[in-house]
Amino acid sequence: MPQRKESSPLIVIFLVSAILVIFILQIPLQKVETKAEIPRGADVAVIGGMTAALLSALEAAENGAQVFLFPNGQEPGEDSSFLVTGGLAAALTPPQQELEAEYTLESFAEKIKENGGGLNDPALLDAFMISVPDLYRELKEISGLDFDTLSQPDAKPYLHFSSQPDAVLQFKQNLLERLKNSTITVSEDKVKELVFSPLGQLEALMLESADDGETYRFYIQAAVLADGGYSGVAHCRHKYLPSDNLVNLRPAQKGEGLQMAEALGLDLVQMGFFNAQLLCYAPLGDSYLPLPAEPWDDTFFINTAGQVLSWEESSYREAVAFVLNSPPGGPFIMAPEEPPVPFARFFKRFDNLEELMQAYSFTSSPAFPRFRPPAPDYYVSPLRIGIDYTLGGIAVTPRAEIKKDGNIVPGLYAAGEIVGGLHGEALLPGMALSETLFLAETAGEAAAEYARR
Repeated sequence: MPQRKESSPLIVIFLVSAILVIFILQIPLQKVETKAEIPRGADVAVIGGMTAALLSALEAAENGAQVFLFPNGQEPGEDSSFLVTGGLAAALTPPQQELEAEYTLESFAEKIKENGGGLNDPALLDAFMISVPDLYRELKEISGLDFDTLSQPDAKPYLHFSSQPDAVLQFKQNLLERLKNSTITVSEDKVKELVFSPLGQLEALMLESADDGETYRFYIQAAVLADGGYSGVAHCRHKYLPSDNLVNLRPAQKGEGLQMAEALGLDLVQMGFFNAQLLCYAPLGDSYLPLPAEPWDDTFFINTAGQVLSWEESSYREAVAFVLNSPPGGPFIMAPEEPPVPFARFFKRFDNLEELMQAYSFTSSPAFPRFRPPAPDYYVSPLRIGIDYTLGGIAVTPRAEIKKDGNIVPGLYAAGEIVGGLHGEALLPGMALSETLFLAETAGEAAAEYARR
């Protein structure tokens, strides 16, 4: 009996120690369990932070899908300013009816084909035209804005602008508020790869965790690629473009989605086309301002090789080609008098051609074939080409389904500027916003429908 009494304290100590060990071991286990609770799948994943991505995600969620949005480092809606300031291209709208502008869907379609050189995908263009009568109403519902101004009803009866002074800010704020109040989960993890089943069906995303950099699979039914075009890296894709004569107007567009599509062998179309702007440029301040559409009188484009092009007698495309083909850093615009505000700050006055040539290291004197050399004074500004919209991209069906070797890739969709085929070789003013609305609604709805199958 005394032996048993002596062992009792040892048993108590042993039991207390065991409980403490179990408690301590539970701490890391609890952490592991918490991490395991993070969802590893969803119905629809939308990849990108552009306006098209946000609208696609909202549309998919409204159609009953569980949606994850992966901005992949892009600020959500960062292209909204570009889209809104460019206006809305549409037909059969209330502003047109009030002005009695006779502009039909057929007229609009012809204008798009004419501006794009007739290179549009007919099926995609037909699908877009079906959506056109609803674009004006849908934009108002999304943004709370009225695009009620036709600035040039005679020349551009399809082009609408908002009369509200804070339209750009209001559009973005309303879009982000809708996103915040939705069921969409926004993830900071980065999409590194698309994973397909042996049968070629989209199965998962390979993600890189924003917390620890580890990669993991995220299983999905469908995905929408919507991170924009490649405006910020256009000169890297098109090696012939002289980078010294270019300004990337939208540097946030790195073309990562298109690189992913290219690596997967997805069908790409019209990758050689982009929308270009003529810019007055100040190298020291790295500032610029687009030239107006209408040429100034007696004004010339010149370059350090001595080549000359009359602004009044050349098309916009010819002027763009002149700048692109000029020596690096060598294109200029020369006016006979001080240009109007706000362009005047880009120009420097010269008393004679010799002074101009010495200042900018001309290798040859400007030759004015068929023109009499303008008399001094000379007002000169450096010129650059700004790339603001890439027209080529992924080939899709009218339901925004991505194609590979002409066949639909099950579960994979695209929306916004990452898509090619609608514009041809040039962008009709206002079409950037119109295309975004059309493709985002189409892709979001189709992806949700596919996920519910």
